[in-house]
Amino acid sequence: MEKEQAIIAAKTFRKEADELLQRMKDHGKELIEQMGKFDHRTGSAYEDAREVVAQHTLSTRDLESCIMRQGMALKYIGTPNPYPNSKDPTNLVVEPTADGLKL
Repeated sequence: MEKEQAIIAAKTFRKEADELLQRMKDHGKELIEQMGKFDHRTGSAYEDAREVVAQHTLSTRDLESCIMRQGMALKYIGTPNPYPNSKDPTNLVVEPTADGLKL
């Protein structure tokens, strides 16, 4: 695989993972809303609602890790650093993600 193809693949995986992450975050908000409406007298629509939310949260974190690791893959492929001033502690600018991800 050529370098350009590897870069395109890594960026594509990051983009797809970010789209899934956004959908999962929205779904997580719905789960938490449903937990707020939970009536202990009537029971839950699913057996252990708290465990469902906990597993969903872990899945979301793993997707965030996936996106970060694809960024690391891009680094090791040799793409230029889009944040050359990020290591300078006097730099007060927080730049948005270079590829528009919504972490």
